Amino acid sequence: MQNAIDEDSYEEKSNIFTIKTQVGKEQNTADLINSRAQKSKMDIPAILVTPELRGYIFVEGFDEEHLKNVIKTISYARNMLDGEIPIDQIEHFLTPASAVAKITEGDTVEMVAGPFRGEKAKITHIDYSKEEITVELLDSMVPIPITVRGEQVRVIKRKDEDESKGGES
Repeated sequence: MQNAIDEDSYEEKSNIFTIKTQVGKEQNTADLINSRAQKSKMDIPAILVTPELRGYIFVEGFDEEHLKNVIKTISYARNMLDGEIPIDQIEHFLTPASAVAKITEGDTVEMVAGPFRGEKAKITHIDYSKEEITVELLDSMVPIPITVRGEQVRVIKRKDEDESKGGES
């Protein structure tokens, strides 16, 4: 009787497996693995596709052999790496990177989206909590501050590059 209770309360621990894919087809591979796993009633709690790590995806699952059989039928999936990955090795992929983290006031940026696309601007203020920046367009007659999202700009010249070049002359 005690043995039956222990078996019911025992919960199988999931593992994280790394699957090598064709570069650029990570999302397609993840979608195919998800749909095939659902059809075969395989329990996959999570699939992680990261833009920083091209050619690899992480799959959380319980049965390694069943997962290997599923990915054999997917043309974009190359193979599965041996062994499990501890969660602490991929934890940094789980927190989104701030769009304004690497931007500082005084940097020169290019607008990559919105009505001012292609224009160059100088950063005058950064709101880290809202991930917004305030810029002044360099080519405008009157410097009007414009607030845009951090994803809408690309840094083309850092403020500290200007200072180091000015000191060497």
